[in-house]
Amino acid sequence: MLDKIKGALFGLSVGDALGVPVEFRSRDELANFPLTDMRGYGTWNQAPGTWSDDSS
Repeated sequence: MLDKIKGALFGLSVGDALGVPVEFRSRDELANFPLTDMRGYGTWNQAPGTWSDDSS
């Protein structure tokens, strides 16, 4: 059970890091300017791969 909990938290952190660059962007904006690589910045100008406060 502990491995499942650790895996869930790891997955949450990875998803959070991948989602930072597109946080608060609309579907239309993402359709017009799709994310095709690992980027930084986003809403809070964070480096690529940085997690947000959601998983801190």
